[in-house]
Amino acid sequence: MSHKIKLDLNSSKSLEDLPNQKISISLGKKAVKNKKLISEKKTPSPNTAKNQIKPVVLDQQLFKQFKKETFQKIDLHGHTVDEAHKALSTYLKNNYNKKNLLHIVITGLGNKSDGDGFFTGKIRKQFPLWLETAFFQNLVKSYSPCKIQHGGLGAFYIKLRIKE
Repeated sequence: MSHKIKLDLNSSKSLEDLPNQKISISLGKKAVKNKKLISEKKTPSPNTAKNQIKPVVLDQQLFKQFKKETFQKIDLHGHTVDEAHKALSTYLKNNYNKKNLLHIVITGLGNKSDGDGFFTGKIRKQFPLWLETAFFQNLVKSYSPCKIQHGGLGAFYIKLRIKE
């Protein structure tokens, strides 16, 4: 059996037009052609690797670290969205500089139901969007909704990046 996947995407016919065509899938070693393509890729220089912003990861196993390690909390209840953003930015920047890695951010759930959705908290909805910005991506490594003992769905676990 060959160790290749071959599919002609440049064909003028769509896959629906070719129902009786063979499709082979292999789970073995890579073909020589693929190795050649991999070796032709340019490796980034060290300068560009440092300047790249790594996205914040949703880590469903993050809660395990909060059982063993010490952590700090910030409560954003009672803040407007802008006040909460500023408070969180300042808090995370200070703790990043102090090399405190584990934090719980309490956003709250909101107190109104909105049709089908119960969790209408403005800060809670904005929080994942904030993590997509460059400022937070430089500070935050991963996050996850909290387990019930740490605030449930109205709070998030945060792990900061290590300051170099």
